[in-house]
Amino acid sequence: MRPPHEDAWTIRLARKADAEAMPAIERAAGTMFARIEALAEIAGQHTVPLDRLLRYIARGHCLVAVHEGALIGFIVTEPFGRELHVWEFNVHPDWQGRGIGAALLRGCMIDAGNSGFTALTLTTFDEVPWNAPFYRRLGFADLDADAHPRLAEELAKEYGHGMPTGSRVAMIRELP
Repeated sequence: MRPPHEDAWTIRLARKADAEAMPAIERAAGTMFARIEALAEIAGQHTVPLDRLLRYIARGHCLVAVHEGALIGFIVTEPFGRELHVWEFNVHPDWQGRGIGAALLRGCMIDAGNSGFTALTLTTFDEVPWNAPFYRRLGFADLDADAHPRLAEELAKEYGHGMPTGSRVAMIRELP
């Protein structure tokens, strides 16, 4: 039997104990925004509070990527009716470019579809290469937020918290 590849990683449902490692990954991934002048001020700024992470994990639709027992990425979601909303999605910068993010998102789509959800939704930066363009490659479509009150409200909150006006987009991925 061949030994596992040194870069071998797995994806599984998030557990309560995983929540404590998530902010460090989110902060590390957030530092990548320092490369973009207009977003440098938000680089690694705020993370999802631990109590919210635990609430999302308890709902059963959050996934983590793990290497040798350590978290290297995660996707945090919350049900809204028949839609599953992606609140936070990060892969540690040391692990990016290996397909982990795409695998987490595809795993989330499979879980959501198997659980009866009709779509995944999210808000993200429109022009950042690893944000909206990444999601578009995986089948997400831009959504007129005015036609989707929950996402319009979320975008308004994000702008109210200092996101550059016009920088964000609401997206949806219909599920079969």
